[in-house]
Amino acid sequence: MQLTTRFFAIAGIGLLLAAAFTFGPRDFGTPTVARALANCSPSGATLDAEESNFLSLLNSYRVENGLVPLAASANLTRSAAWLAADMGANAYFDHADSAGRGATQRVQDCGYPDQAGENIAAGLAWSTGQDVFTAWRNSPGHNANLLNASYRMVGIGRAYVANSPYGWYWVADFGFAEDGTAATPEQLPFTGVESGIRSTSLTPGAWNVATVLPGGMKVSDLQGWSAWVQLANGWWQEYGADEFIPGGTVLGLLPRGLSLDRGRTAR
Repeated sequence: MQLTTRFFAIAGIGLLLAAAFTFGPRDFGTPTVARALANCSPSGATLDAEESNFLSLLNSYRVENGLVPLAASANLTRSAAWLAADMGANAYFDHADSAGRGATQRVQDCGYPDQAGENIAAGLAWSTGQDVFTAWRNSPGHNANLLNASYRMVGIGRAYVANSPYGWYWVADFGFAEDGTAATPEQLPFTGVESGIRSTSLTPGAWNVATVLPGGMKVSDLQGWSAWVQLANGWWQEYGADEFIPGGTVLGLLPRGLSLDRGRTAR
């Protein structure tokens, strides 16, 4: 029997504000205990707009770092959504949920067949996908999960609970195995990260300036073009053939066989 060792991490961030905006009172006197087998997700496995935005940011970040993007798992999403709502409803912030389970037991109760890593965050300052992505990216332990090369799927859940200690609660559950629940375009707003450059924006045989799509691209993927980046002095410098160009980069594209006059004018 061959044994395989895999590394995964559990990481959490909390942010407590002195004052909180609430939508109404909530009684925390009698905590409720929900079991994932009976109620795995209070909001289903569909990502909302901010959860989808987080997924897009996450996958762009992974591609920029040479990693495969993660597919959205319905099972992992149910687990993440369940924990986010349960933390707010029961006034705690922990990877151990109110039923006494850790991340792996919870995702397995929600139908996922393997182990899981997990990021959690809480605070009124983190209502958007960009907010929580930036916070996790800037935290070494959370960033290790974002860039774990062994992960293949992710589930994302957020919940706002009025009068809870933190307001917004976010959870991302990361899994190693494909579980067969990757969402179709009809199920989730996010369907993938586009990479490269749209060919419809280019004029053949001429100097072009174009923006790289969110997924980034390799210079070697360009067919018949050299890639250039503009320097602070206004001149253009050519990318090396083996370089990776992040999404959002503004490129100069020159047909092969042509050159730039002193790095400034195509000829």
